[in-house]
Amino acid sequence: MRYVLKNQEMQTVDHETIHGIGIPGLVLMERASKAVADKAAQIADHSQRILIISGIGNNGGDALACTRILLEQDYLVDYMIVGNIEKASADLKLQLQILKNLGYFPIDCEDINFHEYDLLIEGIFGVGLSREVGGVYKEVIERINACGKPVIAIDIPSGISGDSGKILGCAVHASSTVTFGGYKRGHLLYPGREYCGDIKLVSIGFHNQTIKKYATGYILEESDHLMPERKAYSNKGSYGKILIIAGNETMSGAACFAAEAALRMGAGLVKVLSDVQNRSVLQTKLPEILFGERKDLEESLEWCDCILFGPGVGVSEEMKEMLEMVLKKGKKPLVIDADGLNIISRFNMKIDYPYGTIMTPHLMEAARLMSCDITQIKEDLCQSAQDLAEKYHCTAVLKDATTIVAREDDLVYINQSGNDGMATGGSGDVLAGMITGLLGEGLSVHEAAVHGVYLHGLAGDHAKHDLGAYSMIASDIIAHIKDVTGGNYEPVL
Repeated sequence: MRYVLKNQEMQTVDHETIHGIGIPGLVLMERASKAVADKAAQIADHSQRILIISGIGNNGGDALACTRILLEQDYLVDYMIVGNIEKASADLKLQLQILKNLGYFPIDCEDINFHEYDLLIEGIFGVGLSREVGGVYKEVIERINACGKPVIAIDIPSGISGDSGKILGCAVHASSTVTFGGYKRGHLLYPGREYCGDIKLVSIGFHNQTIKKYATGYILEESDHLMPERKAYSNKGSYGKILIIAGNETMSGAACFAAEAALRMGAGLVKVLSDVQNRSVLQTKLPEILFGERKDLEESLEWCDCILFGPGVGVSEEMKEMLEMVLKKGKKPLVIDADGLNIISRFNMKIDYPYGTIMTPHLMEAARLMSCDITQIKEDLCQSAQDLAEKYHCTAVLKDATTIVAREDDLVYINQSGNDGMATGGSGDVLAGMITGLLGEGLSVHEAAVHGVYLHGLAGDHAKHDLGAYSMIASDIIAHIKDVTGGNYEPVL
């Protein structure tokens, strides 16, 4: 796993590293600049021209130090400074003086034709930006984007909020970003994620224990792709009895997707309670499942190890009563998805289920649950997920192009697997089934949510590789679960 920070958290890490631990800021700057120069050397050869665009803060100091390093390596480099040099940071003024001492002077912005260069490196703002971009800064950013040349952004593309990924007026559309110490939320949340291009995270001297101390988020990587251990001496009862309440008379597919996903994740037994009209469809499609009718709910709650309620059940008084029974009689971890969430918002139900709850809303469902407009949910996805978790005393899985998993008073998980081909009917049912399957195999509520989201996206990535985004359907995600499961499980949270 890798830690993710907000702007202020990164600034605190920087301050503690310099003033508490004692690593000089110029040492950090030199290492950061060397990493950017190394990235540039991978893109441009010595016959190509490089333009470095510096602001007047320490991000600009990184840019000027990078200028010096590339010049030392005999690259063809020009540099320019945007902003009032009188207001520049002390470190930037020092880097500028070093360049002048070596005989290298900045070019005036008005004299530069960006199209004449083969590679641009920009260090105008960095992660500290919190205001709308305007004036000469906006003009320069628009010129960068208009020239159509590869762009390396230092730390984060200028104009992107490091906290939210929002575009603050306008932003550099980078082909690559080199960042330091830890990811910032703006790297991982849209639209910032799109503007960063490929992201290279480098260590420049920030100690991991310092980053961990202040980080409020994290991501998983493929090296963290870990499943519950399966033992040679085991039976179907060893891997969970899953109860799925899903599907009305017109929505058998939702129950099918959820049940098969749970089975493919390794669940030992899956029982589906659904409308009686779905029996033949479900047992033909999935002869491995047990089928029950809604009247069997109370008995099934005693039988199961975990519960999924909601995919395709519709919103009705009958379903409200069933959910109330689950909340009253259930004694195992519970996933509430789709119409289960709509029932909660429609009937203004309170959720305080002591055995662990995962709620999996998409943005519109979340807006209904929080009694607000969807634009408020989009404003800050991480905070919205935490607000959901606090209101409903649950682990919240807020589904979007970047899915967020949050629980009360804990790190926020920002998922990075998955792709646009997964924007298809049934994908959410598959996710709910995968999460429930992991619950049945013994993962904690939060672990099952995080790992289920990650593995769901990873299976989708395999499906896109094989089929392309346009041709993917929900069944293809299930078909590729086999590509992302396996290995021994060790808790990482």
